[in-house]
Amino acid sequence: MFFSPLLRRGAGGEACAQFSIQDSVFNLYIDFARSVKHELKTENGRKFSDGLKAALVLDTKGEFAFDSLQKYKVMILSPDKQVRIFTWDVEAEDGTHLFYGFIQAYVRKLKKFETYQLNDKSEGIKDPENAVLDNTKWFGAYYYQVVFVKHKKKKYYVLLGWDGNNRISNKRLIDVLYFTDKGFPKFGDAIFSSESGKTKKRMIFEYQAGLFMALRYDEERNAIVFDHLSPSNPGLEGQYSFYGPDFSYDMIQFKSGKWIYIKDVLPRNDKSKPDKHF
Repeated sequence: MFFSPLLRRGAGGEACAQFSIQDSVFNLYIDFARSVKHELKTENGRKFSDGLKAALVLDTKGEFAFDSLQKYKVMILSPDKQVRIFTWDVEAEDGTHLFYGFIQAYVRKLKKFETYQLNDKSEGIKDPENAVLDNTKWFGAYYYQVVFVKHKKKKYYVLLGWDGNNRISNKRLIDVLYFTDKGFPKFGDAIFSSESGKTKKRMIFEYQAGLFMALRYDEERNAIVFDHLSPSNPGLEGQYSFYGPDFSYDMIQFKSGKWIYIKDVLPRNDKSKPDKHF
């Protein structure tokens, strides 16, 4: 296996091996992040993906902290500390984005952490707001926030993400991750009400490239608050590359197992440190 030469016996040796593995993975990420030419970025992205996968497969106890990857927003950790999600993207020469990632989750029946590779199949997904997906058929996105909610016996991880899409429009999305009885990941469930009143399995917002759309979880209100989007001209309705924030805000609030759409709410000041895109 990729990192097997680093493994040593004994508690001290194991700790040393863990740090060595994590440092090796982080160095692979830095090589990828600093790559400029598309061919080199793709190749270094593959090396980073292979190295990260090898490390995650070794880490069945969830002991590797991956602090550096978390600092660089490659990894997010669920509030219950049972799920770690790693996502990143490569922008193609035509401006489209292909996403990559892994989920590492604790499977209670197996009493260990399992790793699942995410395969971006966004282009082939019909009606993506109403599709139930899994890690082999994933609506690719860069996840920057995870919200853990429970209703009765079901646990959900609500994911806030960004999709660079292409040169004329970007996307934000609200997705939901949950796990089958056997521990396999699933994406999408009919728990989101939309502005139209229809229930959706995920929410996707498309808007003009280069603009900023706010989309954040408000813990005090137990709600996801976001910019309301409108076309720059009424005659452009439905042409989402001309949509942008209209200085009003909506939210979806978690009540009785559903996220209920509420229009025209007041935003709160977000004291958290802003990210590159978010």
